[in-house]
Amino acid sequence: MKMSYLQDRDYNFSQTRRVGWKKPVIIVVFVVGLYLWGSAMFVETSAFIVYPFLRISGKIDQNFSDSLKSKKSLLAENRKLKLDNEKMRVEMLRFNNLQTENNLLRGLKEDTTITPSSILGRIIVKPNHLPYDEIIIDVGQTAVPGLKSGQLVFADKEVVLGQIELVANSYSKIKLFSNGGVKIPVVVGSSAIPSIAEGLGAGNFSLTLPRGVNIKVGDQVKTSIIGSYILGYVANVFKDPNDPFQKIIFRSPYNIFEMEWVRLMNI
Repeated sequence: MKMSYLQDRDYNFSQTRRVGWKKPVIIVVFVVGLYLWGSAMFVETSAFIVYPFLRISGKIDQNFSDSLKSKKSLLAENRKLKLDNEKMRVEMLRFNNLQTENNLLRGLKEDTTITPSSILGRIIVKPNHLPYDEIIIDVGQTAVPGLKSGQLVFADKEVVLGQIELVANSYSKIKLFSNGGVKIPVVVGSSAIPSIAEGLGAGNFSLTLPRGVNIKVGDQVKTSIIGSYILGYVANVFKDPNDPFQKIIFRSPYNIFEMEWVRLMNI
């Protein structure tokens, strides 16, 4: 009996030892498996929850990126349209200027009252860039060997402006009759009343006549000694009861600051 008991105890102890080391291993395996299974579930669950937001965020980012690209494209297209519009405007202005210039040249070419030997000159420096009423044209001795000082300068077939003062190789300087202090014999009105006109500058002139002479605004003033050419038209008449003379202001019919071409002719 005693022996049997001892054997049973030994058997149980040995069996317990064999089972004892397996339990911790099973627990560890179970915990690791649970952890791994839980991690996978967590990842899958998280992905399931987060994925729609990621899609929405991606769409928002894509839409925002597309919007920026579209805005940049619109700005670039707008700039291109503005440049094209500016080029068209410049071309239109150039075309209009060429058309105006061609009309002017055609009119000068068809002008039969000035001799065929007359010369066209383009104004390259206007009075507002020079002291007094002077202009510079692009015609000189090289282009026209016979060009000389004293030749008359016209605005059109009837209106005279001044005379050539200096001739260089590639240009000529013209002194207008309206230059301050310049005096020139003229006749005024339909009665051709003689007088001496004096330049005041900027295309303006003055002259004096007896107060009893009938002069009105719009009367024509012509040169006399150098030929009968229009110099200007009466703009103002000033009379003083205490002065036996009246003062007349007249102006050239052309704005000398806007002219582009002149015509030269021998005296």
